[in-house]
Amino acid sequence: MMYLNWFVHGRPDAIRPTNEAIERAATKVDLFRQAHSSDGVDDDDESSDAAAWKDASTHVSSLGPVFEKRVQKLPGKDWYRLRRLLEVAYTISSEKMKKEGNENIAEDDILKNLTDAEVYTGIRSGSLKDQYDVRCFFLCPHDRMLHFATVDQRCEQMLQRGLLRETANLYVRGGLPDDSQVTRAIGYRQALEYLQRSDAKNDDHESLAAFIDNFATATRQYAKKQMQWFRRDDDFVFVPVRMDCEKEERSSEAANIISNMCKLSAANFETELTSSDGEENVPLSAKTKIENELQGKKMKFFMSKRTVLSEGSENFLALLKEADECMKMVQEMKSKVS
Repeated sequence: MMYLNWFVHGRPDAIRPTNEAIERAATKVDLFRQAHSSDGVDDDDESSDAAAWKDASTHVSSLGPVFEKRVQKLPGKDWYRLRRLLEVAYTISSEKMKKEGNENIAEDDILKNLTDAEVYTGIRSGSLKDQYDVRCFFLCPHDRMLHFATVDQRCEQMLQRGLLRETANLYVRGGLPDDSQVTRAIGYRQALEYLQRSDAKNDDHESLAAFIDNFATATRQYAKKQMQWFRRDDDFVFVPVRMDCEKEERSSEAANIISNMCKLSAANFETELTSSDGEENVPLSAKTKIENELQGKKMKFFMSKRTVLSEGSENFLALLKEADECMKMVQEMKSKVS
């Protein structure tokens, strides 16, 4: 999502963080989130995340006026941008402390005296909109409950189509190093954690069931973050996608909406982006965005249910057999490199 933002709006002029700063910032954020983690890690149980965000954002704000202003401008609980502020802070303080005459200056003092220009100019470069008539669309499910159920089904399909086997083969060939972006991707990350678990044993129904549920939960969480991210971007038109019809029908309807909007004049298309909630004839995009956000309040009642990989079913037992084979491959390779 971040790279898409850069592609459309241009890359921000910000300091490139050091590897040390990246690692330190990630550790700091993880500590805040772990301190408020709970056993119920469902997609819309936000109480623990809200508490972690409050403590983490307060900490970043305390680093100095420049960072306090940046935190106040963050649109909601944007953990990426909060971590990015820490990366910048740690990078700048480290570089300044290395300069002659600054050896005895505390990091806190350096950060509290930073100016805006030393942190971020706010200037973006390379935006597509500088050269083209760019029209951006977000395919938004009209019913988030049905969408989450579809996400769960999709996760089960990915497992039936060989996600565990693919992960094991990649790991054995060295295609999933610990520090790679691919390894941290949803699906691979959960599969590796399951296959590499320290208490691994064959015919472990409980661990496989927990893995399936964790994979689906992580995917739903990411889907939710996508909706939150694009709701904050005023340059994206929200296109409703019906979840109560066949895939071909919903795809055709969404494609027709996009096609018609691309035929609009620049002025009329802009109306889809700038109309306020108070207007009598609220455009389709605004209606869709509002409804999507309102539905979020009901998502805490969503109940995840497996459809083809219910525990004890023939499909579940077939996946368990494959999982044991993949676990053996990964555990053997793990013992060789350790």
